[in-house]
Amino acid sequence: MRRFDSLFARLLLAQLGLVAALALVFGLLFYIERNVTVAVLYAERWAPHLAAAAGLAPPPPETLAVQQRDTAPPESRRTARNAPRFVALRQALAARDVPVDEVRLGTGRGEPMLWLQVVPPGRPATWLGVAGQVVVPAWSARTLLALLITSALVAGVSWRFTRRLTRPLEQLRERMQAHQPGQPAPAAAPAAASPEVAAIAAAYRDLLERLQQHERERAVLLAGVSHDLRSPLGRIRMAAELLPDTPETQARRASIVRNVQDADRLIESFLDHVRAGELPCDETVDLAAVARQVVSSFERPAVELSLDAPAALPRERANRLLVERLIANLVDNALKHGRPPVRVRVGGSAAQAWITVDDAGDGIPAEAVERLTDAFARGDGSRSRPGTGLGLAIVRQVATRLGGVLAFERDGSTHRVRVTLG
Repeated sequence: MRRFDSLFARLLLAQLGLVAALALVFGLLFYIERNVTVAVLYAERWAPHLAAAAGLAPPPPETLAVQQRDTAPPESRRTARNAPRFVALRQALAARDVPVDEVRLGTGRGEPMLWLQVVPPGRPATWLGVAGQVVVPAWSARTLLALLITSALVAGVSWRFTRRLTRPLEQLRERMQAHQPGQPAPAAAPAAASPEVAAIAAAYRDLLERLQQHERERAVLLAGVSHDLRSPLGRIRMAAELLPDTPETQARRASIVRNVQDADRLIESFLDHVRAGELPCDETVDLAAVARQVVSSFERPAVELSLDAPAALPRERANRLLVERLIANLVDNALKHGRPPVRVRVGGSAAQAWITVDDAGDGIPAEAVERLTDAFARGDGSRSRPGTGLGLAIVRQVATRLGGVLAFERDGSTHRVRVTLG
């Protein structure tokens, strides 16, 4: 997840952006009104002195330093003619019989000077300069401090409000992610949650309960059918074993036994698929020991099937039968659909272990991985080979139950299936 993709971050940024925009608008309005008011007040103070300096009125009793020039100082720059504070200053001076045509700000060192071009009626224009700090206001330390405190307060309140609003959603997501197959439905939403969050939690619980009911019915159906099929298969095999041991019956008996064994393996696959979603993961399993047992059960020479595993690799919150079926299905799939040599490797640590099965086959195309890991999916469209299409589906289901990830890789001429248990 990227930094600003969460609902919390978006709501927080939206609130801070709205507050910043409002503060900017109101601050700008306050700044303009403040400068206009200051300009009008100083126009009232300056008007008698400027009028006296321009020869339009007698000098007032109090004194004000006013500089006079025939031309604008070279270090001055033209101000924005339509700036609100200078418009208000010109209008206030004009109302007091001091006509000002142009305003410039001195850019020399020291205190800024405000140069006003006064144009008396019937007389040449003159430039009068007064201290201009009042119309070039600077941010004070108190203003900056107040701005920082207000910003921190707004950010804190926004963070608190947004966290309170989104926390129930995050808790609901955590409960959904923490839920494991076979466990009871998560608890209802906290009482402090909003009605919308409570409705989402209730809908999720209802959906999960219906899914669990469906899974229970499916498991009972598969287990029942598999169990009921094994009884007649056992009787068929027993009857085949009791056939007379003659050259005419040996081939037929071997064919019957072989087909019964194939059917029995198919039924075992159905049962494994059921167990993968039902068996609890509450044991500590030695992955290396299980791998050695599975590899030895195939009874293949080392040039066809080999194992590379540490002396022991314990894994908590696992199930021995599920780990056994995971490795057995990977090895069986490599022997059936790949090419020797097949190499099984187990490694990692108790916190993060991995199991890989390598073979020299062509592997699975990347675009077919998702389809072939679904239940009953077959890579052999003609179904010329016996099988149910449950091998990889069981592997993926068991990997998920054990908190792992199934991946298919290609390393040169080697096809690799990796299960990482995090």
